[in-house]
Amino acid sequence: MEYLNVNFLGSEIMVINHNDEPYVAMRTVVDGMGLDWAGQFVKIKQRFKSTVVEITTVAGDERNRSMLCLPLRKLFGWMMTINPDKVAPHKKQTIIRYQEECDDVLWQYWTTGVANREKISQEMERLKKRQAESEARGSAAGKALCQRKLEKRQLEMQLAAINQLDLFKQTA
Repeated sequence: MEYLNVNFLGSEIMVINHNDEPYVAMRTVVDGMGLDWAGQFVKIKQRFKSTVVEITTVAGDERNRSMLCLPLRKLFGWMMTINPDKVAPHKKQTIIRYQEECDDVLWQYWTTGVANREKISQEMERLKKRQAESEARGSAAGKALCQRKLEKRQLEMQLAAINQLDLFKQTA
């Protein structure tokens, strides 16, 4: 059985060639995301029963291991079943990173026909930087607008007071 360990966001994900199609050993993904394997095992078996398979591989200790595997093409579908708001706070960012990476790879493939993780990561960082810069400009502009409104109100009140004084001088 051909398999490949792929580094995905700092975790080793096992991809297995099964019937000339890449399958993902789901325990490696679930563990990498910090999720509970028992709960995900049941969910995967129920929701993907027509495509999930158990594949036996030889582990590093030369023993056979049975692994629950999902076709790589179904990984995105499974990943979207996980709600980041329903996991422990310390796991939330990891879940979001995995989902965003899958989103970006799928988008890259659909728009260019090729999914390149390095390009996607670079583009993601570039866009996040632009977003932070835009937020900073918006924040500065928002503060300046608030300051302008305050100054305008104060000036209008001072002008109204002066105008009233001027009116009293003219009638006296």
